[in-house]
Amino acid sequence: MSAPVGLDGAPFQSRLAELLAARAAWVGTEPHRAADDTGGCTVLVLLRSVDLDDLVRGARCFAAGLSDGEADAWRRSWTRTRFLFGNSANLTARNPARVVAPTGSAAWLGPFPAGRLPGLSRLLKPVTGMLPALPAELDLPPVAGPASAHPGAPRELHVAVRALTLAEYLVHLHHTLAESVLRGSLRADEPLRLIHRTDLDARLVHTEPGYARVHHARDDSPALRLFTWLSPEPGR
Repeated sequence: MSAPVGLDGAPFQSRLAELLAARAAWVGTEPHRAADDTGGCTVLVLLRSVDLDDLVRGARCFAAGLSDGEADAWRRSWTRTRFLFGNSANLTARNPARVVAPTGSAAWLGPFPAGRLPGLSRLLKPVTGMLPALPAELDLPPVAGPASAHPGAPRELHVAVRALTLAEYLVHLHHTLAESVLRGSLRADEPLRLIHRTDLDARLVHTEPGYARVHHARDDSPALRLFTWLSPEPGR
């Protein structure tokens, strides 16, 4: 894809504001710039290591496996998620994982009421550090079933990575995957192509996405940034 164009222009910012407002309408509350830990519910993700294949598959599987009530509560909490360094093999029967990645590199727990997080959330270290080198593109085949069940090219998920920490990258990617599944715009088992770019081309927003994650570029700036863009479902 060519270099980004018009990233700071008024028309582009206006379009990003529309996309953010659409997400807020789906959530059911006004946009916010920081998570409110005093209410709602929270999902915990334990990471032993960063395996993109496991992370993408596990996030979709977790979201798809929630009950209607759980999904609704998590949606209204802006799919709040905390990432912690930890090993799912060390979890006890008191705090079982809902989903464990195939290689054990990640595990999903919750959703928990925000005031009743398990003790491990205080004992384990939050994910920190620099974003490691990422592949420019990564193809993730169907999770199960014959390829004929998913004809055509895989959906594309573009992620802007400029100046992101590891935790920030995980937040943007996980919100996109989880909310796309909850909205019904991405199936848990369909093939996906993960595409990393420094910034996303402004021309992407001229088409209606399957999902687009828009957030403030920086905490001290009103400017918005397009962090992820999921290609629309075939035929839309």
